[in-house]
Amino acid sequence: MSETPDTPSSGPAAGAGDAFFARAEEVAETGNWNFAIQMYLDGIRRDPDNVERGHEPLRRVAMNRKAMGGKGAGMVDKLKARPGKDQLENLLKAEGVLAKEPGSVEMMLTILRATLALELHQTLQWIGVVIVETQKVASKPNKRVCVEVARAFASLEVYPRALEAADLAKKADPDDAAISHLVAEMSSQFTIQKGKYGEEGDFSKGVKDMDRQKELIQQDSMIKDKEYLASQVEKMRAEYLASPTVPGKINAYVEALLKFEDDTHENQAIETLTQATEATGSYQFKMRIGDIRIRQMTRANRKLKDAGKDTEAREQRRRQLAFELEEYAERAVNYPTDLSIKYELGKRQYMAGLHDEAIASLQQASNDPRRRLPAMTFLGLSFGKKGWLREAAETFERALEGDAPEQRTKDLLYNLGDVLEKMDEMERAQDAFSRLAQIDFQYKDVRERLDRLRKGPDKSSKT
Repeated sequence: MSETPDTPSSGPAAGAGDAFFARAEEVAETGNWNFAIQMYLDGIRRDPDNVERGHEPLRRVAMNRKAMGGKGAGMVDKLKARPGKDQLENLLKAEGVLAKEPGSVEMMLTILRATLALELHQTLQWIGVVIVETQKVASKPNKRVCVEVARAFASLEVYPRALEAADLAKKADPDDAAISHLVAEMSSQFTIQKGKYGEEGDFSKGVKDMDRQKELIQQDSMIKDKEYLASQVEKMRAEYLASPTVPGKINAYVEALLKFEDDTHENQAIETLTQATEATGSYQFKMRIGDIRIRQMTRANRKLKDAGKDTEAREQRRRQLAFELEEYAERAVNYPTDLSIKYELGKRQYMAGLHDEAIASLQQASNDPRRRLPAMTFLGLSFGKKGWLREAAETFERALEGDAPEQRTKDLLYNLGDVLEKMDEMERAQDAFSRLAQIDFQYKDVRERLDRLRKGPDKSSKT
């Protein structure tokens, strides 16, 4: 039997989604992010311009889900989200994908276009602000995206936001005459509007509750203001203390603490998770403690390296590897079918020189399509370290049979050539290094190795 409220017979209308929004809020409290997302989408279908109860809390759920390691949208979901003629469906499908991949500008633009077509002015302004904030923190703003957002804001006569987006487009391409004209146009309209309403009149209310939009961007670590972070910690702590065994409250409080990225707040998060583990018996909290400790050790190692303390850094890394080995071994016992854990364990077993154990773990991990290539890379390396050169070569060759990203292909070809050379199969080694050189002539020492192989053993021995 479905847990969803009864479907109203009427079309989209203000208040029609309240039952769904209320249910979504209840579910989100338990940390059941996927069900909460569906409830919010069902509510938005019925009340698509409800930013406060629909779009905003849905994005908060998306952020929390992402923080807890939630999987991104699958290829099928992305294909289904391709825009069609029904703009409401376009909006819902795009927002569903965005809930699983909160940083997808492509989905944000689909939402922007749908809200523009549907004349959902509040939602258009909301998503427009979200897009602008993503472009502010990008290494280089996307000119096309910023122009589109600027024109969308201008269509609503929200000229301060339109000018802000246009300025970002100009930052991306200062020499574009059309963008310079757009900036001038938005600036002119801004001045006229400001003069009409005054600095503190209706004009200042042109975009509803923009502080809340900025808060959502801050939750995604795009803006890290210490005062803001401290206020969020206090807010989440109060909610956690009121419901100390509710997973959603525990995780939200821990995530707020982790935003500071320092030992003091991280240790507080560890203490909270330790109490949660004892109170609930849930292993997920203990696993989160391990993630935080690994994070702390990685930061300590980086500081030692930056200070030029290489010996101390190596010792720190040795301790960290020992900890990670124990941590992932325990996780593999608790989650024996999770191949992502098998991969992480196998990689660390290889790094620690535990090659028999690594082979066993990585063979299982290679059955995961998402980790097949990296798992096979470490698997081949493990065989090679054992001296099982034929098995290593055949592993690398199997990995190269399918489509692989360029960097992964280069790594595999280099490792294959190295193993084949050790096997005295010089012609095949030359072929592997030649393929690699044709992709990247400057990869490691591929030029020297290829030259040496082509000279032959007699000539190379004289050099």
